[in-house]
Amino acid sequence: MYKVAVLDDDEYWCLAIQRYFRKEFEVSIFLEVENFLNKASQFDLAIVDFSIPRAKFEPKISGSEIICHLKKTLENPPILVLASGFISQNDREAGQKLCPQADDFLAKDAGLDQILIQIKELMKVKNHHNNEPNHKK
Repeated sequence: MYKVAVLDDDEYWCLAIQRYFRKEFEVSIFLEVENFLNKASQFDLAIVDFSIPRAKFEPKISGSEIICHLKKTLENPPILVLASGFISQNDREAGQKLCPQADDFLAKDAGLDQILIQIKELMKVKNHHNNEPNHKK
């Protein structure tokens, strides 16, 4: 079963994702950036909130910066999806402006059915890529 991480300060949204995805994916919730960064490499896909508030002890970092950091520091980063309530499901261009390094964008108002479909599609692409003959595992 694929592992999905959700980094968001909205615990209720995280719990909704975890409950809705439970038959398809193993979902872990992270409400704090530091806890997520320490375990990010263990996941196949991570949904990162664009505007996660920082704790006092955490470095100044946004969801976009977290994605850029993981892309630079991890040899095989998980699929990184930027989630935001500031973009609508029909405005992917706005998501690309927020973080061009993200593998995909997710509008929180898209609904759980649409979000699950989107995540399944991303995992299919990852699975296909991992099965290519020249892929480093």
